[in-house]
Amino acid sequence: MLPRIMLEQQPEPEIVTITLNPAIDETVFLDRLEVGSVNRANRHHRQAGGKGVNVAFMLADYGLASTATGFLGSRNTRLFEEGFRESGIHDAFLRISGKTRTGIKIVEESSRTTTDINFPGARPSAQDFQLLLEKVELLATPGRWFVVAGSLPDGISVADFSRLLRSIRAGGARIAVDTSGAALRAAIDCGVDLIKPNHHELEEILDHALPDAAARTAAAIRLQHEKVPHVVLSMGAEGAFFASPDGVLMAQAPPVKIVSTVGAGDSLLAGYLAGCLTGLPAAGRAKLASVFAWCALEDVRRRLIPRTEIEARMRQIAIHLSR
Repeated sequence: MLPRIMLEQQPEPEIVTITLNPAIDETVFLDRLEVGSVNRANRHHRQAGGKGVNVAFMLADYGLASTATGFLGSRNTRLFEEGFRESGIHDAFLRISGKTRTGIKIVEESSRTTTDINFPGARPSAQDFQLLLEKVELLATPGRWFVVAGSLPDGISVADFSRLLRSIRAGGARIAVDTSGAALRAAIDCGVDLIKPNHHELEEILDHALPDAAARTAAAIRLQHEKVPHVVLSMGAEGAFFASPDGVLMAQAPPVKIVSTVGAGDSLLAGYLAGCLTGLPAAGRAKLASVFAWCALEDVRRRLIPRTEIEARMRQIAIHLSR
């Protein structure tokens, strides 16, 4: 069950999301992508995006306040500004020279596969990065969750990324990271509180194959025991694996009619953090995270269903405890 006290009656701690490389997501739905031919779209949807931005929107739809920051190209901010205003998200993005990148997601409805085409974006300067550090130092207070998510833009090195994480940690805040490759390794070395890789990203940072679910979950458990207090491992149709000091378990939703997989992993993370902030136990956090992802799979617009339906869906999530 979700907490009885409504969020508007009992203010919750605010979350800060940091998206260094946001994007305007253009999702195009086709029956089938024919390479080298003219393709006609069935429909399309355009919205402000980027991993941290997606987390902020899902949290806002659940009623949790957040501050969103990072870098936005000053020449095309409208979608972000309108979305933040409508959702009640505090806009603390730094405007920098240039345009925020576009990401095109081509969804083939016949096979339910998605092809991503990511454009280059605005390049933050050294001065831009220093201004972001100063902003983050003001926002980093003890116990506050920070979500640092997405890829690194040109101009931001892995060393810069580590410096950003250390700045957050110095303020006593807690850090959730959703990135990949060298940046994810750096996050683990910095001692973050939560990571959310998929199994491909987990293989990459461990530098060896994880051929099946047993190997993947065992690797996640080792990582949680040795390095990171919370590991959320997204495993596609198999569900998601959650390892934390409170328990180790697998969660799986019933069969879902998938409209698009865009943002499902971001929604999984948002749901897990919503569970942390509302005091849910390990199984409750896993169920809520799974329902957030379920909603994202059914609706590309990052919308949650009503609260009573969320509770009903949580009862449909299968939980398997692990040792």
